[in-house]
Amino acid sequence: MLESNRFNGTVDVLESMKNLTVLLIRSNSFIGALPDGLFSGTSDNIVVDIGDNKFTEELPTSFADMSNLVSLIGAKNSFVDSATMKDVCDNTTLLVMDCDACECCEVCCDGDDGVCEFQLDVRMVLRYDCGVWFQFCLQD
Repeated sequence: MLESNRFNGTVDVLESMKNLTVLLIRSNSFIGALPDGLFSGTSDNIVVDIGDNKFTEELPTSFADMSNLVSLIGAKNSFVDSATMKDVCDNTTLLVMDCDACECCEVCCDGDDGVCEFQLDVRMVLRYDCGVWFQFCLQD
């Protein structure tokens, strides 16, 4: 767990970790694109929290093929518009992305007070503030 440590730079070193199943690097200053080979060597459930960094580009195309991606939290980054493929939304149980980076997501905090029911639970767990940029997707 490398969360909230002020680490910076790219995460290319993670590409060689083929059996990685949990990646918790939220609230650092990592930059660039995520390596496409992440999680390619495991069939176990995968949990990813890369939120509040400075990642760019799109999510790796391999994320669209992972039916074992249980949770992907990637809000508060600099991903390009529509960085999240539709298959990622379809295959992921919990997906938290910025609205502009996730066309396929279904629920967004955009009410008068900027809070939706699901967000109240997630905000306490993830310690994120709510706003119109915040995107939640839950699949049954």
